[in-house]
Amino acid sequence: MRDKIAYIKIILICFLCFLCASCSNKENSYFPLNKGFKWQYDVVLTTRDGVLKQKYILNNLGKAELNGVPVYLRHSLDGTILYYSVSNEGLYYLGNLDSHSIQPQFNEDKYLVIPESLSIDTEWEQTTITKLLEKTGPSQNTVFKIIAEIPLEAKIESLKEAVNVTAGHFENCMKITMSGFAFKNLGNNIGLTMVSVEQTNWYAPGVGLVKMERLETTQRKALDKGSLSIELAGFESG
Repeated sequence: MRDKIAYIKIILICFLCFLCASCSNKENSYFPLNKGFKWQYDVVLTTRDGVLKQKYILNNLGKAELNGVPVYLRHSLDGTILYYSVSNEGLYYLGNLDSHSIQPQFNEDKYLVIPESLSIDTEWEQTTITKLLEKTGPSQNTVFKIIAEIPLEAKIESLKEAVNVTAGHFENCMKITMSGFAFKNLGNNIGLTMVSVEQTNWYAPGVGLVKMERLETTQRKALDKGSLSIELAGFESG
C-alpha cells in the first residue's frame, strides 16, 4: 500500500502541472496565483489493480525568482514545489523541485500549459506521458507498464460550464479538452498497439481547477485502460 501511495503522488505531480489556466492577481482569474490560496482535492485512481482513493493538498507560495526570471510557486502535500511563469504567450510550467530529496534538484520540463487567448475554440498542442497503464503482481512489483509519449490537441470548448463537486456548485467554468494517440511497440508478447489519451479540465473563475478527468486506453485487453479523477473538495483564498 505504501508503494501505491507513493505511486499516486508521482502521478499527481505529473498531472498537476496541467491544472492551471490564465493567471493574474485578478479575482476572476481561472487560476489565481496569489500567495496563501489553498486547494484540497479528492483523487480517484483506477488501474488494472483496482481503485485507490486519496486526498491531495496544494497551496500557493507566491512569487519568487528562478535564474533571474520571475516565477510562481505551488507547494504540494508531499513537499514537491511546482514552478510556473507567465509571458505574453501564456502560462508555462517550468518544472518541479522535490524538497524531500537528500540533494534537492530542479527537474526542468518547460512547456506551454495554456495560451494567452482564452476564447472558445482556441487550440494548441501539448505532449504528455502515459502514467495510468500499469498492472502489478501480489508483491506490488510492477509486472507491466506502458510509458508512451502522446501528442495532444487541446481546445477551449466552453466558458459557460456548470460543475458540481464536493466543494460546491460553480458557474461559468472554462472547459478544456485534450486528446491524442500514438502507436507503441510493447514487445513480443503484445506487439504494436495504439495508445490513446483523453483529458478534460474544468476551471472556475476566482478558484482555478475544480474538476479533471483523464482516461488512457490501449487496444490490448491485458492492459486496456486506466483513469484518474480529481475533484475540488475544499478551497481557501488566504
